[in-house]
Order: sequence, then structure tokens, then C-alpha cells
Amino acid sequence: MTHHTGSIPDTHRATDWRDNSACSQRGVDPDVFHATEADHAALREARAVCAGCPTRVACLTSAYQEHDEWGIRAGLTPRQRKIILKKADRNITRAVADALGDPTVLLKNLYWQHTQQAGRHRVWTDHRDWVNVRGKPFTVNQLAWRAIHGFAPEGHVVRTCEVDKCVADACLADDVTRKQATA
Repeated sequence: MTHHTGSIPDTHRATDWRDNSACSQRGVDPDVFHATEADHAALREARAVCAGCPTRVACLTSAYQEHDEWGIRAGLTPRQRKIILKKADRNITRAVADALGDPTVLLKNLYWQHTQQAGRHRVWTDHRDWVNVRGKPFTVNQLAWRAIHGFAPEGHVVRTCEVDKCVADACLADDVTRKQATA
């Protein structure tokens, strides 16, 4: 007995990073992202689109996770991605940070590895108060701020709650946040 209804299955994917990517916007030719390395004009066009894309980290991470061997992703050719991944000892997080020159992806990884939820708080569980990432020292609060917000804080980051080692977003404030709270 068959249960075929004749209807076409729903093939819509869930909303994700691709919906906000620069390459998904109107007027962008998708073919440039599948150009060969010999097609320098198409590569320049693809890289120009990728350079201003807000989803480069997610795009490159996805390319590595999906083993994409064909398209330009985050401005990198498959050959370039392969070289970077090999240099990073096949560690995707490090490869993405290396390729994009942005330690934020490493800071996010450290944040989630070394924190634990405690009610409305998120507590740093590592014994260190400072962490060096790519030769740059970060206090735990600075690391948490960058991991949560994706950008550097203005001035010092302080904990605003009484829970020891709490690094929850609602419990951290930089100079700008503190000035806004007192205004």
C-alpha cells in the first residue's frame, strides 16, 4: 500500500544567516561566487560583495562544516580555505579567526567553553582572570563583552551584579553603558 499523495514536499529552509548575507541581496549575480580562480574579474566582484558582508563568520564556518569545495565563501576560494584550515590543524574556529583576522570567533568559543548558566547569571568557571588570545590579553569581562556584543567595549568593563565571576550580558557594563544608565 502506498501513501503517496501527489503533493510536493515543503522544501523551504528555516531562516538563517544566509537571509542577511550580502550575496543574497537583489542585484548580486550568484554566478560570481562559482567562478574559477582564473576568472579574476569575477573573483574581484565576489570579494567586493563579501568584504562588506555582515555574515562572513557564519558563511565561512558553514563552508568548513559543509565541506564546500566549489564556491567563494567569505571572499575565499576553496583552495584558500583548504590551506587556512590545514594551517589551523583542521580546527574550524581557529581557521575562521585566522582567515578573517578577527579574534571574536575565538573569544565566543572561549566564553561558551568556560561559562555556566546560574539562574539569570552566567558564571566564568575557569581559574584565570586574564586570557591571552593571539598575543593580546583580555580580562574575563572584556572577553565576555567581545563574545556577547561582537565588538570591543568602550573603556573598562565592570560587573554590575553581586554574583562572583558573573559575565552575563545583563550584568556587564562598559563606560558607555554606565553613562547611559546614569543619564
